[in-house]
Parts: sequence; structure tokens; C-alpha cells
Amino acid sequence: MECWASEKPMYMRSSTRLIIVCIALIAGCLPASSATRHVVMLFDERLEFPGLANLEAEFVRTLTSNSQDRIETYREPMDLSRFDSDAYRTLLKDYLRAKYASRKIDVAVAVFGPALEFLLKDGDAIFPGTPIVFCGVDKEVLGDRSLPPHVRGVLLKREFAPTLELALKLHPDTKQVVVVAGTSEFDTRLLDWARQQFKAYEARLPFTYLTTLPLQKLLTELAGLPPQTFVLFTTLFRDGAGEPYVPHDVVPLVSAAASAPVYGFLDQYLGRGIVGGSLYSSATQGIEAAKLVLQVLDGSERSRLPLLEVSSNKVMFDWRQMERWGISENKLPPGSEILFRNPTAWEQYRSYVLAFIAAILTQTVLISWLLYEHWRRQRAEILARNTMLELTHVNRVATVGELSASIAHEVRQPLAGYVGKRRRSTSMAKKGQTRRGARRFEGHCK
Repeated sequence: MECWASEKPMYMRSSTRLIIVCIALIAGCLPASSATRHVVMLFDERLEFPGLANLEAEFVRTLTSNSQDRIETYREPMDLSRFDSDAYRTLLKDYLRAKYASRKIDVAVAVFGPALEFLLKDGDAIFPGTPIVFCGVDKEVLGDRSLPPHVRGVLLKREFAPTLELALKLHPDTKQVVVVAGTSEFDTRLLDWARQQFKAYEARLPFTYLTTLPLQKLLTELAGLPPQTFVLFTTLFRDGAGEPYVPHDVVPLVSAAASAPVYGFLDQYLGRGIVGGSLYSSATQGIEAAKLVLQVLDGSERSRLPLLEVSSNKVMFDWRQMERWGISENKLPPGSEILFRNPTAWEQYRSYVLAFIAAILTQTVLISWLLYEHWRRQRAEILARNTMLELTHVNRVATVGELSASIAHEVRQPLAGYVGKRRRSTSMAKKGQTRRGARRFEGHCK
């Protein structure tokens, strides 16, 4: 007992060591807990803009669905269309630097050109040593400028000429093109790029640029446009009176007031009043930017980070506006995408029609089957009746035969007896006559 008691602690220590080793091995095989990565998105405008909201949603979705680490995303809207001054930018820089001073930011994302310009100028002070990824920036904004090695991004390829060419094909009798834009820095820069692409068409027809009017006067001007005119809408963040607006809110007003069809260049305008056009998507920029951020987080970026130029234009139209302006679907280029199409009676009630037809067919099949069964039963009854009649007839014939045979037998027996008696009588009479004749002959001979 004493020996066993002295060995027990040693046995327990060995078992404990074995358990610890097993736990260590199992822990080594298990994946380490994911670290939280921090990403800041800097927007030049407010997130209530549908284009920015879609971009942000696609960015976050792509980022979180393709990363094994937990990613915490911070959103910082600059709201430059309403607040754009040197004092404001300085205060914004100090605010962001103080806000993220105690937080390690892994990637700073600049959405659109003004946000990139802000980070290129003050990014080192706000996010020291942090890689920068940008999206939604036009190639013309960068020009020939070389970017720092820690900056990479997605270039937005804006094309205005395809929409103009498309509108001219749909309206071959056009005599005037009206271009509507705002007066903000972004509005002006975008309009300058559009003008460069429109120069090739200015020899064919006149262009009128409505960019300096207050919104109400602009709408009045659009209401009195002459025939054989169409409108091109770029952006309007600020009107001629300096009032800030959201372009997506202005598009329906312009479309409702204009006496001519309105075409645009951004897919977010579709469904809000434009007929259509060759439209680019801001959501695609968010997806491509998220892919670059994932490469940065994985440490796969190179010493010289590439710039990606993405073209996401689609030829899209609003069916309601096509009907409003009498544009035939046959005139659209092949591959055009038509949205908001009014469903035909067949498209709208197809399920009900198919259900009704299915019910009619089912009833028809059921009734046909019942009629067939009724006919088959009648035929079987007639056949059974005929068979029964034949059997009855055969039975009757057999009965008559049996009865006749019985009667014949009953009649034949008396007749046979009578005939037998007659034959016997006749035979006996003949024998008597023979005997008498013999006696006579013998007497005569004597």
C-alpha cells in the first residue's frame, strides 16, 4: 500500500504531461485566430448618393466574402459639393488624424478623384505608412503624374461619345444637342472631358451648353426646346446660383420638364428619367477596388503597383421613356438591355393562363376517359346482353330438342308396341291362313 501510494503521484505527473503534450499538438494543428484588419474608405461626397452607396456595398461585400480575416470598415464622407474650402480641408485633416491616431489602419481607400487628391496631399499625416487604394478616378485626373509606390488603384474609363452616337442614330433628324451640367468643380471637370469627345460632332450639328442657370430657369429653358432636339445630362452637384443638389434628384426634374428626350452616362440615372445610353457603373469600381485591397492585405503588392483601367459600360434603356418618345425597339443596337418594360398580357398573366389551360386539359382528359369508360361499359353490356341472348336461344333450342326427343320417345313407345302387335297379329294371321290352306290342300288331295 505504501509503495502504491508513493508511485501514484509519479503516474499522475506522467499522465498530466501526456495530456499537455496532446493539447499542445492539437492547438498547433488548429488555425490561429484571425486578426482584425482595419480599412478606411474616404468618399468625396455623401453616402446618400445612390452611386456611392452601390459602390460601397459592392466593395464591402467583395472584401468580406473573400477574406479569412475579420475586416472592420470605416466610412468617411467629405461632402465636398457643399463644403469645399481650404479651411474645411484643414479641419478635416486634423479631425481624421485625431480620430485614427490610436488605430492601426491597414489600407486607406480613396473613392473618386477629390478623395485621392486629399490623401496624396495629407495621407501621410493622417495615416502614416498606410497603403492607399483608389477607385473611380479618371485617367485624365492623373495625367502623366507618377504615383508613390504605396498607391495603387482602379481607373474609371468615362466615355461620352458612345451615348451621343447612339442618340443620333435613334434620332437621325436631330438639329440641335443640348448639354446640361452643373457648376461645381467636379461638374466642370466632367463637362470639359465631355466637350473634348463632342468636338468631332460639332461640325455636324450645333451644341448648346446649359450650365450657368439656376435650376428653375434651367427647367423653364428645357420646357421650351424646339423639335428635333435631345438632351445630354452629365452631372449637377451645384446649379448656376451656387445651390447644391444631388444629381439623382435633379434627373427626374430635368426629364419631366424637358420637351425632348434626355440621355445620360451613368447607370444610376436609368429609371429616374433618362431614355438610356452607354452607361458606366460605379458598383464595378467598388468590386475591383476590393480586389486590390485584398492583395494589399495579403502582402502580394509589388514595388511598383499597377493601375487598372476598367470599362464597365453597358447599353441600357428605359422602356417607359422609349414609349414616351416613340422610340422603336427595332432601332436599338444588338445586345441592348431594356429595363422597366411594361409586361404584356401574356407576361403578366402567364401563370394564370397556363394554370387555366392545364385545368382545361386535365378536365378534357378526364372527361374523355370517362366517356371512353362509359362507351366501353356500354359495349361490354351490349356484348354481355347479346351473349346472354345467344345463350338463352341455345338453351331454348336445347330444351326444345330435349322436349322433342322426350315426346318422340313417349310417342314412339306406344306406336312401337302397337306396330309390334300388328306385326305379330299379321304374322299369326298369315300363319293361320297358311295352315288352313295346307289343310285344304291336303283335303283336296285326299
